[in-house]
Amino acid sequence: MSGRAITKYARLISELVFAIAALGIFRKRSTCLLVAVMLPVVLGGCGTALNRNMESTFLSSHDLIVMTDKMAVAIAANPQIAAITARGPMVIVLTNLQNMTDTIIPRGEGDIFLHRVRVLLEGEADLRRRFIFVLNRETFKELQARQGWSAAQLGPDIRRLQAQYALRAVFYSDTKVAPRYRSDYYLCTYLLTNIRTGQIIWEGSYEVKKAVHGSFLD
Repeated sequence: MSGRAITKYARLISELVFAIAALGIFRKRSTCLLVAVMLPVVLGGCGTALNRNMESTFLSSHDLIVMTDKMAVAIAANPQIAAITARGPMVIVLTNLQNMTDTIIPRGEGDIFLHRVRVLLEGEADLRRRFIFVLNRETFKELQARQGWSAAQLGPDIRRLQAQYALRAVFYSDTKVAPRYRSDYYLCTYLLTNIRTGQIIWEGSYEVKKAVHGSFLD
């Protein structure tokens, strides 16, 4: 089907759906479902990639899994990191996600993008010998207060594991919005940094573009 024909049929379907909605035959949710079913058939040959669930341009659980799998594999296989862990385990602290996108990501949801990488790097005995993760100072103090531990019970700071490296994640986006269209291009970066020197030991990224059309935005 040619591009002109696709556009024509897409316009016809959109007009039909909005006519149905105006008559009150379907509620809005049903109308959106009708569009979600019909548009992929008509627009299947177009170059624009629609979001997997066709509901929003937000990062999804699919992105989370693919992204963190990629980061964990890259960290474990990196030659420079392998050279460091050959001399002893890397003690790593996780920082909070730095969200520079146009989408609000609550802190709890943002943390999972880092903690899943941690879980993957602690999933096997060989990896646990190479990577040790510790609580950041803020979380440690909260835990200390919640448990009612005194400084005397905890002992001197020298007895605690001191983080040598920090794993950070910074997410960016480029958003384009029109009356009946929205697209988001995401660049999700991860950085492993030497805390003492500030040197970036490793950096990885995940890129994805999502787009939604028509009544998904209504």
